[in-house]
Amino acid sequence: MAINSNQVKSLQGGSYADGGGLYLVVRDSGERVWAFRFTGLDGKRTQMEFARFGDRDSEAGDVLTLKGARDQAREYKVALKRDGIDPRVKKRGMIKGGKTFKEFAEEQYPAWCKGLSDEEEKQWQRSIRDVASLHQLKLHEITTEHVLAALQPIWTVKPITASRTRQRIERLLHAAKVLKHRDGENPALWRGNLKYLLPSPRKLNRKKSKGGHASAPYAKMPAVMTALRYEPGNAARCVEVGILTCARSKEIRLMEWDEIDIDAKQWTCPAEKMKIKGDEKPKPHLVPLSEQALAIIQSMPRGGRYVFPSSHVEEHQPFFPNSLTETIKRCGVKATMHGMRTSFRNWGGESVAHNFRREVLEHCLSHRVGDESERSYWTGEMIERRRVVLQAWADFIKPRKNASGEQPEGKRSKLKLVA
Repeated sequence: MAINSNQVKSLQGGSYADGGGLYLVVRDSGERVWAFRFTGLDGKRTQMEFARFGDRDSEAGDVLTLKGARDQAREYKVALKRDGIDPRVKKRGMIKGGKTFKEFAEEQYPAWCKGLSDEEEKQWQRSIRDVASLHQLKLHEITTEHVLAALQPIWTVKPITASRTRQRIERLLHAAKVLKHRDGENPALWRGNLKYLLPSPRKLNRKKSKGGHASAPYAKMPAVMTALRYEPGNAARCVEVGILTCARSKEIRLMEWDEIDIDAKQWTCPAEKMKIKGDEKPKPHLVPLSEQALAIIQSMPRGGRYVFPSSHVEEHQPFFPNSLTETIKRCGVKATMHGMRTSFRNWGGESVAHNFRREVLEHCLSHRVGDESERSYWTGEMIERRRVVLQAWADFIKPRKNASGEQPEGKRSKLKLVA
């Protein structure tokens, strides 16, 4: 039987059901407290006291009339049944005012980015910016529908970036659960959840890129390097050295003067700039510099932190990735900076004249070789072997000049300029 407003004030000590899980608890002291009984997500029956009885509802929700208590109990019940939110978590959120997704994200991710590259924090910022519809939602309110609505606008446009954004949302909501800001299943989970609502980002990306990073046949690389020589500006020099060192776009764009050892003819790329997968501890990558790469580096004016600063802005900063890709396109090939690594690997693998070992070629690309057991015994850098390979690569795509300052006749590349 439901209780009425008169009974609320007159009932003696005990616990009285009103229906829908709402109970009035009257203590021996006369204090009257509203409680909600429910079966938790763990399957256990429990009772939660959530407010005191009063003649008027308080703004904080800690004092409620009979009507206010019924409304609140109904909210708890709906949140539990429909959204899987434990009433205790919802109550904590209401008492604290509840942290919004944006507030919590800005508290958490800066600490997670410490020790990583500056680019990592920028990527977090872009991910948070891309899901503006989540910004003002309280952590305990976020459901799968909210996450889905936030991801759908970017999912097919930039699938891999959107997938990483989903992973970051998942991590934030996991942290929120650990810190008792929410409860229940993580609405950003992929398996068993969003996987059935969104297309595979990898398949979307394969369809979009039509087979991965575009590369040029290695036979055309001498012509590409000749065309680059006629391209003015720092971007062309950056691409040249990137191709000669088989570096990734990020690594070469962010190359700094402090990383170059002219005497040792070596570039030490810091661990935070490297592409590291899995739990393996990152370490710097030592890159032997060919004579051609070293000459280009030494020709650059030393006016700041970066070896190849952008020539499109006044302040000293590196190029954006698209700048390098556009420079390559102007040379007459549809390829990316990363695709040039493919050109090198195909040349090294098919070269009859040199017969390079696979392990040396993979080290040139800063790839891990062998399983965990093999890598635990093989800790060498193969510097001298790689120096031979990269010098041979440089001589193939950008032959050294003879004593008269001209390239040998047999090694000159045909130039096809593209407007």
